[in-house]
Amino acid sequence: MPCRMTLLFAALLCCAMFASAQDSADAGPQPLKLWLPAPLISDESDAAYELLSAHASQFAEANDSAVELRIKATEGVGGIMSTIRAGQEVAPAALPDLALIHRRDFTPAQAREHLQSLETLFSASLFKDLGGRISFGQIPLEGDLALYGLPFLYDMLISAHHQTIARASQGLRFADVLASEAAFRFPAARANGLNQTFYHQYLAAGGESPNEGGMTIDEAALGRSLQFYEALLAGGLVSPDVLSYQSPEAYLDEFALGDESAQLAILNVSDYLSLIVEQERSLLASEIPTADGNGSAILTGWLWVMVTPDRNRQTRAARLIEWLLEPAFHAELARALRLLPSQPAILGDSLPAAADGETLSRLLAEAALPLPEGEGGAVPRLMQEALIDVLHGEATAADASRAALGKLAER
Repeated sequence: MPCRMTLLFAALLCCAMFASAQDSADAGPQPLKLWLPAPLISDESDAAYELLSAHASQFAEANDSAVELRIKATEGVGGIMSTIRAGQEVAPAALPDLALIHRRDFTPAQAREHLQSLETLFSASLFKDLGGRISFGQIPLEGDLALYGLPFLYDMLISAHHQTIARASQGLRFADVLASEAAFRFPAARANGLNQTFYHQYLAAGGESPNEGGMTIDEAALGRSLQFYEALLAGGLVSPDVLSYQSPEAYLDEFALGDESAQLAILNVSDYLSLIVEQERSLLASEIPTADGNGSAILTGWLWVMVTPDRNRQTRAARLIEWLLEPAFHAELARALRLLPSQPAILGDSLPAAADGETLSRLLAEAALPLPEGEGGAVPRLMQEALIDVLHGEATAADASRAALGKLAER
């Protein structure tokens, strides 16, 4: 009897497993899972979430492939990248197929280890629509560049001012800012490394970006950049308080409510667009000021990354990304989030009427990539220390430059 009961139980279990498998097959493929960053889309009542949800539902109907959207934090335990790192070992089935992440979280080491290559998943026409900006999502791999992130929404660090600043050339020069006597605000704080504004000005003055992780100090380029801040400090046009500003949000209200005729601030494009729309302020966009007026903007933003290693799911996920890049939807979503679409052809459709579309288009075409996290060894930190000394009035530009070179030589 016990043997007979065991055989009966086994038979029933096999039938149940077969029925479950059959039901699963009849139900079609498992839903595609997308993780969305909470700093960008706060909750399901967000207008941008509603746009995404509706467009994803249309994809599901057209492709018989359901889509699940989930909002996730980006920082700390439980953040998108930390969960992906941990989940690949203990719970790979719980991970998303796609995630939208900020570029600062898109490091070459993390991409190689935890994300999937996108090299063969998209057509050449899609890359053409992105306007040649795929470098935003490329990483070095085996002596070449490989695509591990697809640009979706851009933000930029730009200059913004209420009144026209007279300039001797097309670009905005240090001399133009000083002659305008405009107070200068920028996010100078940096716990490790160098703030992005000063890095950009240093490169524009002739400095070189990191090469294979290492970086040198060009004394002339560093000195020319530091001289600007020495002159600003002497004229009472910058305060050491900027060294506490982690981002433009720290001084955005002060800039918006302050004297319109005597301010120039480094803002995110998202801040610039919000001021235009919410406060109906007249605001001009410009490049970041540099010694020779050869500056541009600093490009940042959000990109799609592939998490699933399953080739069939990758193919479906790639189709979904292309669906989300449909021009009319892409422009509407960018407008709702006050960001810039990664397709240059639809930039005008994404901007409010009061935005300086011509200038933003030019800045986007010329924008430089930020200093990569952790790149450059000790050099970025030494340059940041030189800037700190100048802003505190503890060293001249020349002395701070020489000190930075001396510290580097001692290492």
